[in-house]
Amino acid sequence: MIDDEDGIRIIKHVDYQKSDFINPICILGMPGIADVGKFALDSLIGQLDAVSFMDIIFDDYPAGAIVDDSMLSAPKAEILVWKDPEELRDIVLITADAQSLTPKGIYRISFFITSILKELGISLIVALGAYPVASRSMNSKIPRIFASSTNKEMLESFLIEVSCEKIQKGVIIGANGLIPTLAKARFGIDGLVFLAETDNLAMVNEDITDLRASITLLEMLKKSFTLPIKKNYSLDNIDDITKNLQNKREQLEKDLDSLQIVSADAEEKRKSLYI
Repeated sequence: MIDDEDGIRIIKHVDYQKSDFINPICILGMPGIADVGKFALDSLIGQLDAVSFMDIIFDDYPAGAIVDDSMLSAPKAEILVWKDPEELRDIVLITADAQSLTPKGIYRISFFITSILKELGISLIVALGAYPVASRSMNSKIPRIFASSTNKEMLESFLIEVSCEKIQKGVIIGANGLIPTLAKARFGIDGLVFLAETDNLAMVNEDITDLRASITLLEMLKKSFTLPIKKNYSLDNIDDITKNLQNKREQLEKDLDSLQIVSADAEEKRKSLYI
């Protein structure tokens, strides 16, 4: 473990160097609206069987422990690596359990991650996220993809290759937008941001997970970067998957509602359970 002066702690799992990579790019998907980018990135990690390279623990992440199968862990950002067996293009994949809690924190972690990408010789950053629109504007079962870039010529090229629309104006909040922007400003690394449209109700409802938007981004990545992604998920069976996830969420809520705190002291029974 390495301590950083800005409250960032690094846990390295593999000692990769710049010379270990072939034409590497970075694909980034942080938590955000409907977790569109994060779900796409998590699915890509599983599909590619990526290897864990580095965990980053940061003192501006939410102050709580994550419990998974009774094991505790701190909120973290994760950097993983996929080595292309065809030796065409290696991929560094980045996601996190949460966004930083403050604007300053988002800048600090984004600044730190761009330095790592520079050290690894990354030539392109592709960030994934959501583009909220009014539900009446969503005229197709296939979500539209909106694109922005730090390189105008690169953006125009992708608009020809991929069916997407330009983001004319707006703000991409959080690390998904800031990391590519800082990487370009600091090191000249080009960046592309792809946002799949989702219902703007997701901005006020944290329980919404838009798998359809995430899968649309995955299919775009497969086509654009010739990735070996299998169709475990598809737009054809997404309704069944979404319904299954909703059923699991409702069951979890029922289990939590029925949870009894056993104690001999009546006052203890009235205490809240925080997870």
